[in-house]
Amino acid sequence: MRQYRLEELLKKACSGSEAAREELINSYKSYIKEVAAGCCGRPLEWENDDELSIALLAFNEAVESYDQSLGKEFKNYARMVISSRLIDYFRKETRHRHLPLETVDELGETDRRWEMNTAWDNYREQQVQRERAEEMVYFEQVLHEYGMSLTKLEQSSPKHRDTRDNLVSIAEFTTGHEKFAAYIRRYKKLPLKELALATGTSKKVLKRGRQYILALFLILINKEFTYLRSLFSLPSQTDTKAAVPESQGSTTGGGQVE
Repeated sequence: MRQYRLEELLKKACSGSEAAREELINSYKSYIKEVAAGCCGRPLEWENDDELSIALLAFNEAVESYDQSLGKEFKNYARMVISSRLIDYFRKETRHRHLPLETVDELGETDRRWEMNTAWDNYREQQVQRERAEEMVYFEQVLHEYGMSLTKLEQSSPKHRDTRDNLVSIAEFTTGHEKFAAYIRRYKKLPLKELALATGTSKKVLKRGRQYILALFLILINKEFTYLRSLFSLPSQTDTKAAVPESQGSTTGGGQVE
């Protein structure tokens, strides 16, 4: 019941309700304190520590900027914003004292350096997770334009490594030949007959693996999909070249499909 209440408060706060925002902040005060103390590496008290004031402002910022459609859990998002703002605070404090980070330990402020390093590490990890989640959301949208989904893609993915490697090669081939790439972009499908002739792959194999090939094609041509390229062990955009064995041919004929 409590979780449901917090979700309702969050929705109302995001819609502009000041009363809901105030109640939400009060409900999350212990969590805000926990996150801030974790970043600082020491206990904090509301009456004495500026870090908690900064964390409170950061939480309020998280409420204002939270976008539920991106699929991020609010608590994780709030943690990321709080950590980020505390990092900014630590750096500002160091600059004001005109001390390079390398000399902090020498001046007896080991705790502060540890605070900054811990907060920065936490932030970077959360940033990576956020970027990957957003990349997957965008990938799902692109797949939808081609009549596919992540669920369908998973179901149609080849189980055998040799088959996967072959389909990867075909996807790379399509990105390296403008005639094929232009056709796929325009019609949202593979030119099966021409692709079979050009690669020496049977139409049966191409039909069975068409969703996987199309998905790989989309990953290869979109520079935004850096995480997905590494996940599928694909080359970067600049490394992607057309390459088929000499015996398989390399022309596309008249460019017509069935």
